[in-house]
Amino acid sequence: MASPDGLRAVRYGKWPLIALASTVALETGERLSLSQAVEGIKDEFGVTDQALGWLAFAMVLIGVLGAFPIGALTDRVRRRNRLLAGAMVIWTIVMGLNGLATSFALLFAARLGVGAVEANGPAAISLLADYYPVDERAKRMGLYQSGAFIGAMVGLLGGGVAVGLGGWRWAFFMWVPFGVVSVGLLLRQPEPRRGDQDADFEVSLAVAGETLAASGLPAAVAVLPAARRVGSLDYATCSNRAVFREICRIPSMWFGVLSLTVGQLMLTSLQFWGVPYFKRVHDLSEAQAGGVAALLGIGSIFGILGGGFLADRYLRRGYINARVYVTAVGSVAASVVLVPAFASTSLVVTAPLFFLGGIFLTLPVAPSEALVSDVVVSELRGRAATIRSVVRALSALGPLLVGTLSRTLGDDADSLRLALVAITPVYAVGGLLMLRAAKHYPADLAFVVAESRRARERETGG
Repeated sequence: MASPDGLRAVRYGKWPLIALASTVALETGERLSLSQAVEGIKDEFGVTDQALGWLAFAMVLIGVLGAFPIGALTDRVRRRNRLLAGAMVIWTIVMGLNGLATSFALLFAARLGVGAVEANGPAAISLLADYYPVDERAKRMGLYQSGAFIGAMVGLLGGGVAVGLGGWRWAFFMWVPFGVVSVGLLLRQPEPRRGDQDADFEVSLAVAGETLAASGLPAAVAVLPAARRVGSLDYATCSNRAVFREICRIPSMWFGVLSLTVGQLMLTSLQFWGVPYFKRVHDLSEAQAGGVAALLGIGSIFGILGGGFLADRYLRRGYINARVYVTAVGSVAASVVLVPAFASTSLVVTAPLFFLGGIFLTLPVAPSEALVSDVVVSELRGRAATIRSVVRALSALGPLLVGTLSRTLGDDADSLRLALVAITPVYAVGGLLMLRAAKHYPADLAFVVAESRRARERETGG
């Protein structure tokens, strides 16, 4: 059904969001159940922490390589059924192959297959941006990303139980039926038209301002600046080289990507080493360690949802840079909380700080993901997401960095604890980088709005 108030975009319900969130839930949950399998893999195949760190890093690198063709296809074909559903079919098959591995080399090869399938992120982000309005985008990104933390909870708790009952291989077998359900959900969703949500942004922002004024709530003056440039590309036919040049002209996207990269360095480290940390430092079983580590996941759900709702709320009140500031505050606060959490050897101290750290650690995720989508025209978002994936792949160094540092310090419980303490302050750097985007974001957003309007006007002849 078309939207009211002169808006062009169709209003979509909850099911597209649920379908997309299921993909990130399974991918993230499986990585966390891998964390439950780490000690079993280490014992069976006789590998070091450093080798296990390479297992995570190599998987993400393959995901980056796969993102190149996926990104190009995202901008050219129907994203919902030809890309995402097909990718999840392959992912489900590869899960079974992980569980059947009879050597570390075969397991390593199977993990590369998982990484290739996880390149479907560009299609999911592109779809989300076209399903939902710009002033709801951070909230929707938060709900989408919360699927990752629901999956993480299943991976930590369910993975711990599965590994405890059936051995490390069941950390992978348990995901096969979930993959089948995800494919079914994706195939039932519509394909949204590109760019309508961006073209509607100023109208929807004006409507929000009128609503606030009528209710007497305070609001800033919500006026986008003039775009600093005029589009010169035919987005349907331009070359990949021209696309790359165009994306290089978006400074706020690059500051946002760098911030996300630094932030993800910490998040990927905790996803991989959180359970081994509680096992080694606090002498917990698989299930107990998964339960305590799940405190980070519980806090993360509050953070990822809260960050999106908070950023959108202030955007609708006219604070155009709301997404920038929510990201910066959350990043700095996470470092302040998590350093003492890992420095302490008392579970009574670490557990509640771990919960608070989860909130602040993920508060920036939805606003920053929305920001880097806001400033790219809809016809290029798939390839822009590929470039972001290449840069953000550096965050996969987190598990390897922690594993290498742990081995250097002694490869024992205390060395792992100290390695996590050392890497945690890096998260604050990501927030400070995001502040640099505040100068450029409003004009970059204005360019996308103007380009989307022109495209709609060309289609209608007006």
